[in-house]
Amino acid sequence: MLKHRWFAFLVLGCCLAMMTGCWDAVELNRRAIVSGIGIDWMESKSQYLISFQTVVADEISGKAGRGATPTSVYQASGKTVIEAMRNTSRKVPRIISLAHTGLIVISDDVARNGIVDLFDYLDRDSDIRLTAEILVAGKGQRAEEVVAVLTPIGKITAFALAQKIDLTSRQLSENFRVEVDDVIRGMLTPGGGPIINGVIIEGSKEGAAKKSNLESAKSDGLAVISNLAVFKGGKLKGWMTKEESRGTVWIRDKMQKTPLHIKLENGQGEVAFDVMRSKTRIEAELQDPLQPIIRIFVEPNLSIREVNSSIDLRDPHTMKILEEAVNKEVVRILKKAVEKSKKLDSDILGFSHVIERTKPAVWRELKDRWDVIYPRIQVEYQVNSVVRNSQMRDRSFKHDIHIK
Repeated sequence: MLKHRWFAFLVLGCCLAMMTGCWDAVELNRRAIVSGIGIDWMESKSQYLISFQTVVADEISGKAGRGATPTSVYQASGKTVIEAMRNTSRKVPRIISLAHTGLIVISDDVARNGIVDLFDYLDRDSDIRLTAEILVAGKGQRAEEVVAVLTPIGKITAFALAQKIDLTSRQLSENFRVEVDDVIRGMLTPGGGPIINGVIIEGSKEGAAKKSNLESAKSDGLAVISNLAVFKGGKLKGWMTKEESRGTVWIRDKMQKTPLHIKLENGQGEVAFDVMRSKTRIEAELQDPLQPIIRIFVEPNLSIREVNSSIDLRDPHTMKILEEAVNKEVVRILKKAVEKSKKLDSDILGFSHVIERTKPAVWRELKDRWDVIYPRIQVEYQVNSVVRNSQMRDRSFKHDIHIK
């Protein structure tokens, strides 16, 4: 019995010895916290140029600040991302920590050359979270310029940009959140690719990176979320317009809120709506496997926000006219998105997934020819809009003016 007790104590002691601490722990004051990463391509050297936006903790806390900028950007180049990261050790006195990276910006050049190898690193690295937001810098702009921008609202630019994506997704719905794992899943889509939000700098690129940008009521430069970038596989194929981006968000059932402007027929004026919520459903008809038909069903719920017309909103017939007008406008926007995806030959709308879910056997016959079938696939639209309310009043006072 005594031997068993000694043996138990011995095992317990060995376990406690292995739990004395973290062997690879690094103190916080020895880390450089990275909030955002910019990835550019140096054509002359055939290397990546990586820009790390690091947080200056003293300026964020506001207690022992020296009046410097809240973030600092360090750059290094390398044939791979990990080589560039290691090269930063020559410039930064602390260990680069990527665990809090909230944003990764890719330049247009990198996106057109291909992002497969880049995302293999992002997926493989244990420090970078798969929830980090991805952006593509607009044509003619560089990722290093975006991560160097200083923003008045929100001290850390990378986190502020992530918040902008979230806000515009809920208020305008021409964009939606795209994270590392979303991009990887998009690259695995047969005949398609990922969709990534764009970002541009409005105003002065040089002024946007200066401290004076934080001290002026009107910023010299501002990082702005722009239209969607369309990929085929791992390469950038082109950019969408505002309406094409909105149509894509609608078809992919990520619509939350968006304004809608309708011009009435016969010169009756204009009405502005607010889409409060919307539901999208996609079905596939596969009677002829070689000529599949895709049907898109959209059910928007709207609120009347502005009326530049003398129409009588108390008349049920008028409401029916408005709903029919909205149906036509939504169909027009949806068609633009579908036509652009066909033009770029990328199934970003996920029609292949719909066919595979509907009839897996048919999809097995189509998948090898999907690149040929997709650009000429027939798409039908059915929109059933419902105007729920007209806010604080029904018909406008302009109706009474017109009667007088």
